[in-house]
Amino acid sequence: DFEVLKLISSGAYGKVYLCRKHTTGDMYAIKIMRKRDLLYKNMTSQAMAERDALIHTDNPFIIKLFYSFASHRHLYMVTEYANGGDLYSLLQNLGRLGEDHARQYAAEIILALDYCHERGIIHRDVKPDNLLIAANGHIKLTDFGLSNIGISRDQRHHGGGSGENSEAGGKGTPDYLAPEVLLCEPYGPEVDWWALGVVVFELLVGVPPFHASTPVEIFENILSGNIADEEEDDGLSAAAKDLIKGLLHPDASQRLGSRPGAADLKAHPFFAGIDWDKMF
Repeated sequence: DFEVLKLISSGAYGKVYLCRKHTTGDMYAIKIMRKRDLLYKNMTSQAMAERDALIHTDNPFIIKLFYSFASHRHLYMVTEYANGGDLYSLLQNLGRLGEDHARQYAAEIILALDYCHERGIIHRDVKPDNLLIAANGHIKLTDFGLSNIGISRDQRHHGGGSGENSEAGGKGTPDYLAPEVLLCEPYGPEVDWWALGVVVFELLVGVPPFHASTPVEIFENILSGNIADEEEDDGLSAAAKDLIKGLLHPDASQRLGSRPGAADLKAHPFFAGIDWDKMF
C-alpha cells in the first residue's frame, strides 16, 4: 500500500521511513521494527508501550498513530509525518532560540504532557530529538517507547531493580533524567516536568544545563545541581530563570507542574500572555 521514499531516522529498536500511500498520495512516517531484534534486545515491551500510548492519545501536540500491523518478521506503526524536522536539528541550525519562540514551544509541550498525565501516561524521554515540528510550525511529541502507561497522578513507579533499567537506574537520555530516576527512587509524572526544564534551558541557552563529557559526570551534575554553563543564562529574563529553577527542583513534590492540570506551570509569569484555552 505504500511507496518508501527515504529513511528519516534510526532508533534503538526500529527505523522510520517517509512513505507515500499509493491510493491517496498522502505522506506518512512508518516505523518498522524487526521482531527478532526486539526479542534479542528485550525491547518488545517498549514497542508495545509506544503503540498503546499512541492508541490512547488524540491531541494536536502529540504525533497521531493511524494504524499498526504486523508481518511474519516485522511490526509496523503508521503515523502522521511532521515535515519540519525536530527541535534538536533546529537548535543545531540556530544555536538557541529567543524567549518568545521558546515560550510557544514550551506551552505546547506542557499541553501535550498534561494530556498524557491525565490519561496515566508518563513519557519518560522528553528531549529535543522527540519534539517534532509539523508543517504548521507547531510541536508534535513523539517516541513513546519508554513510556509508562496506567500510572495515576498520585501513583509512584518504582524505578529500581529490574532489567527495565539502564546505567544509574533509569532509561532515557542522560542529560534529561530527573534525580529520582537516577537514584532508583519511586517516581511519577514529575520526571517529565524535569525534562521540560532541561529542554527550556537548552532552547534558550543552546546546551543542556548539566552537560558534560561523560554520562557519569552528567549524573553527578544533576544530583549536585551543578549547571555547567550557569553564566550563559545571564541574558535570560527573571521569569525564564525562575521557570527553569522551578522545573529543575530536586524535590519532585515541589517541582513546577506537580499540581493537577499543570495549573502552577500555566500560571507562571513566563507564560503571561498565553491564552491556554485558545492553544488547541
